[in-house]
Amino acid sequence: MRQWIGVISVAVAILTGGVLWARAQVQPANPTQPTIFSGGDVGFRVDRWEGDTPIGRWVVRRDGKWLEPKTSVGTHRVTSQ
Repeated sequence: MRQWIGVISVAVAILTGGVLWARAQVQPANPTQPTIFSGGDVGFRVDRWEGDTPIGRWVVRRDGKWLEPKTSVGTHRVTSQ
């Protein structure tokens, strides 16, 4: 009888851990759709050359103007909501 209680306890612990891990992987719903630039709306503005290597910055076209994007790379707070 003790053996079965141990087996059942381990099974419940594994299932609980699996459910909690799977729930942590769910991404929250984003109510706004992100804007995606592609093809002719993405470019590289060359400021200067170092030998055969172009030095410059990435740009995107919005409303007919070429704009330099700012990246959103960095740390973000992780929440459960």
